[in-house]
Amino acid sequence: MKEYDLIKHIAMDFQRSQDQHNDLFECDAEIITIGNQKWGLSMDDFSPEEDLFTSEDSVLLGANLIVATLSDLLAASVEPRFFLQSVSLPRTAEKEFVEGLMEGIRTTLDQAGCFMCGGDMGTADPWRFCGLGMGPVISNKPLTHRIPMESHTLWVTGSLGDANLAALQKTDTPKFELRLKEAEKIRKFASACIDTSGGFFDAVWILNEQNPHMQFEVDLKNMPLAEGIVEVSNRLGFPPESALLGGSGEYELLFAVPADLAAEELLSTGMTPVGTVRQGDDKGVNLHCLNGEMKTMMQPPPCPRDAMNIEQHIQSVIEMSYNLFK
Repeated sequence: MKEYDLIKHIAMDFQRSQDQHNDLFECDAEIITIGNQKWGLSMDDFSPEEDLFTSEDSVLLGANLIVATLSDLLAASVEPRFFLQSVSLPRTAEKEFVEGLMEGIRTTLDQAGCFMCGGDMGTADPWRFCGLGMGPVISNKPLTHRIPMESHTLWVTGSLGDANLAALQKTDTPKFELRLKEAEKIRKFASACIDTSGGFFDAVWILNEQNPHMQFEVDLKNMPLAEGIVEVSNRLGFPPESALLGGSGEYELLFAVPADLAAEELLSTGMTPVGTVRQGDDKGVNLHCLNGEMKTMMQPPPCPRDAMNIEQHIQSVIEMSYNLFK
């Protein structure tokens, strides 16, 4: 059973509270009411096998784990306030690794103004990490994946595809950015938001499914591809857009802004317009490809959890990219 189908199947067995406000897959965080305030909750689990986070630099690993967990809150217009963690480490883990991991976790939580409340410690080989972040929804107005029925522009906060490039080359996981300043602008202008935890096109496809009467168009000529993607793809002979189809996310924020709003503030913060959304019942996502052709993406990108191993996932991504972009 595919991941999203499995989640739907499991969710059917659980009663939802009247204080839960979002539907399944409608928001990056679960939105609940506590007193008179809406709060957002998000939990993520990470391991090197599934998420391909390298651990040679344990400070960077700790920082990336926090960014990856808190990005869901930022996408939902939630101020990260409290954090719980479950950390499982090999019995042979050296003191320097543990201290570096905690340093990366601590400094990134401090950057976000988020407080560690405790958690659990266990043993696993290799390591495993689970984080729970929560906080109040800014102005009690959460951002979800639902886009109002008017024309919008799609924007993204930073460069894309670097984590997929690292997975392909079996190099170190890049540093993920905690988009706090960008999130302030997004709260001001955006109608909807999602993070790219499963890759760029995974995020686009989720928005597409959550908005069945909207037509999505993505301009790949304007895409902020991470450094090195074009060079590596040319050398290996596959389309550079493959880096946007892979399941390793870079935890940027993808968001929709009404088309009639001025873009200067977003551009000045380093964010990039990458597409449009308008009313329409056509199926799929229209793509303005790098070669000048227009293609339509009619199915979601390959999911890493559906593959037997990373090599099989990479092959599925490359095959889909050939079908779309060659």
